[in-house]
Amino acid sequence: MVRILALGSNSGGQLATGDTEDRHHAAVCSFEPGSESVAEDAGAWAVCGGGNHAFLWSSDGRQLFGCGYNSNGELAVSSNATRRELKWRRVELPDGCEAVRKVACGWSHTLLLGSNGRVYAAGSGEFGQLGTGTYSSSSGWTKLAADAIASTRFINIACGLRHSLLLAADGSVYACGANRKGQLGNAALGAKVAVPVCVWRGLPPIAMVACGRAHSLMVAADGITVFAAGDDRFAQCGPVDDSLPKHPEALSWRQFRLSRRARKLCAGWEFGAVLTDPPEDQQQQQEKKGGGTVLMWGRADNGQLGCELSLDAAARMRRSVEPVPLDGVMDLACGSNHVVAVTQERK
Repeated sequence: MVRILALGSNSGGQLATGDTEDRHHAAVCSFEPGSESVAEDAGAWAVCGGGNHAFLWSSDGRQLFGCGYNSNGELAVSSNATRRELKWRRVELPDGCEAVRKVACGWSHTLLLGSNGRVYAAGSGEFGQLGTGTYSSSSGWTKLAADAIASTRFINIACGLRHSLLLAADGSVYACGANRKGQLGNAALGAKVAVPVCVWRGLPPIAMVACGRAHSLMVAADGITVFAAGDDRFAQCGPVDDSLPKHPEALSWRQFRLSRRARKLCAGWEFGAVLTDPPEDQQQQQEKKGGGTVLMWGRADNGQLGCELSLDAAARMRRSVEPVPLDGVMDLACGSNHVVAVTQERK
């Protein structure tokens, strides 16, 4: 059986430890009775977390499990829509979906990208974040509003607190959900949007998307150009031209360039992070092992940028995109106010 470890906040049972006690050290997750024999796969499993819920899926995408809060139906387990799941529980795949490609979790909603290129949603739809055309919640997997994306094949998804981004195979991007901060890339769309809208027109093809609490990030296919929109109180939308007026939000896509090509894009609640190729003078040495470096910007008062800054008001954020003093990074993930990196030494 697959062995999953978890630690941290557990008020909703999102650690799948069988209780709601927080864990300060890694604890072994539990599966509901009857699921143990199902959760067998020699490949690498994937896991993602939301506000107080989490999902786990097998390398072949045919096994899916959820745990934590389900009061809004975010686990897509309709028979248990008002309770918490304290252990990993088997979740059925959406009709017509043979395998999971990715799951993304918001605060109380979930998106699932199927191997068929379709996107399915469950949970709270109060701000239109499910993209189903209504502001209603759903306790089971629901297809997105068909008229907007009927012939579109998607390759990636991302969830913010209450908004969602969908990356299509042709490099276009669709968005739905909360937009009061301009996080959908176009403030003119209104405060909330229930139908996925193409927010990519006029931009180059996009290769990566990520969502923070109320901001959105995209990396173009060139791997260098970054687009950002939404809440910018902590500089999470990155560098800005000094000639432009200062606003607490970026109400349309703002762009800046990285110093080296991106491999992976991530976002915390109020910061951004990119795993990149190593600097030119280190490429030959590091690429033999496959490692890269990390660039970060945004909120910094909890140490989330991986460097020491004084805690005066001016240093609560960093607008410039700077490298983290860590080499040989293989993978990167962001939580609300923390970052985890895996190095070549698997540390």
